[in-house]
Amino acid sequence: MSVGAWSVANNPMNTAPMIAPLTHADLHDACCLAPNDEGLRGRLCWHLDTPYAVVYKALVDGELVGYACGVCFTDSGWVREVFVLPAPGLEHIGPELVMALVAHLERAGATRQLVIAPEGNEPLYAACGFAVDGNLLAYADGTFVHATKSEVVDLGPEHLLAVLRLDRLATGEDREALLREHSYLGSVYQEGTRVRGFSLPLLGHGLIVADSAEVGLELQRWLLPLQPYLLLPVGHLVAHGHLIARAYRARPAGIRMVRGDRPHFRPTMIYAHP
Repeated sequence: MSVGAWSVANNPMNTAPMIAPLTHADLHDACCLAPNDEGLRGRLCWHLDTPYAVVYKALVDGELVGYACGVCFTDSGWVREVFVLPAPGLEHIGPELVMALVAHLERAGATRQLVIAPEGNEPLYAACGFAVDGNLLAYADGTFVHATKSEVVDLGPEHLLAVLRLDRLATGEDREALLREHSYLGSVYQEGTRVRGFSLPLLGHGLIVADSAEVGLELQRWLLPLQPYLLLPVGHLVAHGHLIARAYRARPAGIRMVRGDRPHFRPTMIYAHP
């Protein structure tokens, strides 16, 4: 932990925080907040360098004590990550960071905001106007079935419009920029000229969207050899039942929460949640 972070942890401040955009010059201090998080610098750099992403920082008496990351699509935005130094006197920083991020997303046109809140963090987001909209489970340590179908092919430019259409149908959001950026090594389930599902293994924990269980479970068989787990929204009984039958074990992976109008989310089309 940096000297600055140590001093804040041992000397609670009563002054109001200054909330402002994080810059590359702040990366060292931000990473010192969680020195054991090996992926933090990469995540912060992605948000700093991606046009539709943003990071805010909180300063108390000149010391960086927290940050919040978000992304903005057409009319929806996501709170991706919020971290505040766990120190006495800093309990109010989290809501102030979240609301600063919400204000930024609304200015950019994202009239609804979403978050996958870690277990136990629901009160933070509820205090900022978010409401529970479902849960996620992580499945791991099972035995996958090997893929067999030749309908799964590499995702190419000719598939992109169909991929975007399926994603909008499943999520109720227009996430074109995000999907385009993570289309590398993607695959689609193509039946004749019709794209019935897609997989983007490099997007978060992996994204699979499909129009049926036959298609979605086949795409899972291509993802699971690459990683030993996947996330699913609660309520997708077919996908959950299949994984349980293959001896996968489930654990809570977060709570989906929405602020503003709820998008038309169809969890039964999601076979892996990023």
